[in-house]
Amino acid sequence: MSGITPEYTHTYLLTAGECNAQGIMPVTLFAARVIEVATFHANGLGVGYDRLIADGLAWVLSRLSIEMYRSPEVNEQYTLRTWIEGFNRHFSERNFEMTDSRGEVIGHARSIWMAINIRERCGADLAMLEPLRDSVSDRVCPIAKMPRLTPVSGDGVRESVYRFRYCDCDFNRHVNTLRYMELLLNQWDMDFFDSHVVKRFDIAFMHEAKFGMEAQVRVTQEDARSYLAEICGTDTCYSRGRIIFGDYHYDMK
Repeated sequence: MSGITPEYTHTYLLTAGECNAQGIMPVTLFAARVIEVATFHANGLGVGYDRLIADGLAWVLSRLSIEMYRSPEVNEQYTLRTWIEGFNRHFSERNFEMTDSRGEVIGHARSIWMAINIRERCGADLAMLEPLRDSVSDRVCPIAKMPRLTPVSGDGVRESVYRFRYCDCDFNRHVNTLRYMELLLNQWDMDFFDSHVVKRFDIAFMHEAKFGMEAQVRVTQEDARSYLAEICGTDTCYSRGRIIFGDYHYDMK
């Protein structure tokens, strides 16, 4: 490892091209920044792509929970801080805190990462990264860990069909993390997002989907604010999630 740096921070500016239709940061961009900042920190710790690929391995995001207290607006600066909460031979727990330019906390995220054997497409032993344990931080992440995500079933399930295409796939040649999130969010229309904003997004990535595979996208309302969702193939579930919305009022300027 190149050095012990328990925390890493990176500052961004939210551009107009990165905003959603309401002019604020979409939760999918928060997820993208989580992946990016985790990569920067892992590289700095000497446990990034170059280190793992030497053993035929790669990091993959297994679970992600995001809570937004306020979404950055266009041309607003924000900073993302990350630290490792726990590490063992099977996975690493990494947390995040988002602050605005005044230093006020506006979001948190929890994530679980595992390594896969690229050739065999299965989980890998992280014993060779044992020194990573020295970089575990005692900083507390205040949001709850992901609850158990149950299958979508019962009355009132909305369902659609989607076939994964070229632009859905990433460097590992499987469906990109953000595509699953976008596919779930696309189950609501523009009017809904003019009056609702994502407050919490939990998503578990269970099995990889690849180009050309067909998926059933299912959504059901859990309670007044919460929805359960899943993206499944014929014989397996690719991802399962829960989205909690809050009130939002969009004014056309």
